[in-house]
Amino acid sequence: MNTLPPRRRRAGREQLLAAALRLFLRDGIRATSLQAIADESGVTKAGLYYHYKAKDEIVLDVLKPLLDALPAVTRRAEAHRTHAAQVDEVLGGLIEIALDEHAGFTVLMNDPYLTQLLSQQASMRQWWDDTAALLLGPDPDDQTRIGLAMFINGLPGASRDPAMAPLDDRSRRRHLLECGRRLLQPGRAIGT
Repeated sequence: MNTLPPRRRRAGREQLLAAALRLFLRDGIRATSLQAIADESGVTKAGLYYHYKAKDEIVLDVLKPLLDALPAVTRRAEAHRTHAAQVDEVLGGLIEIALDEHAGFTVLMNDPYLTQLLSQQASMRQWWDDTAALLLGPDPDDQTRIGLAMFINGLPGASRDPAMAPLDDRSRRRHLLECGRRLLQPGRAIGT
């Protein structure tokens, strides 16, 4: 039976997740041990095991807000009638997530362990297949495929590049969207 009040359990779990995210971002998921997470969060390893039985459970819980948000972006995009509007919706949604949840998005996009873990989940494979098809459109050429890879892989860095520091949030989002459009729709006029 759990004797801790719900608020205290929640605080303990949130503290563990915040510590885990810091370590995943700094050291990578594979190099982060359960002991390191316990030490970083100021709890014993037994305290960590109270909440989680395996590191993969922590990884998925840390990234749950992002993993829930990504399919929602694609669903919103699918509601648009034109390919250009669908692309803008996905790009805008990914940019929003990258800017608002930068640490988690960076881990999500850059950690090879996570790529392997998520590839084992049918729902995430399906999400990526649906999203890539939506972004690439019918019969994509090599340039568009490369553009998608550049946007997805470059977004974590570009969203926090020091050169963007002088830009206000709205300008930052607009410029990232324009870059995504250029990469994915090279023939499309910017700003349309």
